[in-house]
Amino acid sequence: MSDLKLYILGFPREFRGNHWKREIEESAVDLGWNVVHEAAQAANPEEVLRQAKDADLFLWLRTHNNDPHGDAYAMLRRIEDAGVPTVGMHMDLYWDLPQREPLVNVQQNPWWSCQRVYTADGGHQSEFAERGINHFWMPPGMGDRFFGLADLPARNRFKKRYVFVGSNSRGIHGAHRQELLQWARKEYGKGFQRYGAHNKIYGHDLSQLYASARIVIGDSAPADYYWSDRIPTTMGRGGVLAYPNTPGLAEQGYNDTNMVLFDRFDFENLALKIQALSNDDIKSMREAALTVTEERHMWRHRLLQIKEEVLG
Repeated sequence: MSDLKLYILGFPREFRGNHWKREIEESAVDLGWNVVHEAAQAANPEEVLRQAKDADLFLWLRTHNNDPHGDAYAMLRRIEDAGVPTVGMHMDLYWDLPQREPLVNVQQNPWWSCQRVYTADGGHQSEFAERGINHFWMPPGMGDRFFGLADLPARNRFKKRYVFVGSNSRGIHGAHRQELLQWARKEYGKGFQRYGAHNKIYGHDLSQLYASARIVIGDSAPADYYWSDRIPTTMGRGGVLAYPNTPGLAEQGYNDTNMVLFDRFDFENLALKIQALSNDDIKSMREAALTVTEERHMWRHRLLQIKEEVLG
């Protein structure tokens, strides 16, 4: 079904930084699908129904507090009555976070009432089911736009061998991230740089940063069968990522051949693992990181998974 008609209710505008919704649109177009992508924020349910009723698949890419005006529950049921399957997708972790658990509410949030809901929160299937949600685990992917190891200019502005990219919220990331950053500053001194607080970096610059760094130190909120898109978007740029051992990684093809795995808070062992890597090891790990991403963790893989599971 290369001419599949996909209606996306999401966020079609350019958004500096995390633009996974646009990447999904681009990936669907690259698959040869016929795509309509409209904004969820303040959408008119009647207009959504008009455009979506002859689609093969309706995909609502969630953004918090971006909802149609009017009865979105009725909108979804009418789309389904027209024979169009409804699917929701979001890449957040919800459970064990006091600020997010209340959001998992079918009665207050129509998005959860889609016939199938995919999120990156894969370790809480029973909790989703108890709240009446037909939930499926979907680890984050990467778009094609920035895939690959970037060429470095003769005057490369990125000099640090050890980098971390991202925010640091104690309420979401717990104590581990703060201690990880403190360890990295102490261990590598002027050879370490954190990006993402007051010096955010995006796009091709981010690709060059990852291609320049020897090790990209990584972390996500602690949860089984969950990680942020830093894994595919770092490894898909050829970054050598150091990342905490997490249940679920191995079955997704992530292992010691393509990333540096360590137990949370075991920074001494992490330092030894990094120190033991030769230049040839780094090169091999970059290539393996690119391979596993290209073969398993692009957004096109996620779209094809949904197509197979929903449409057969």
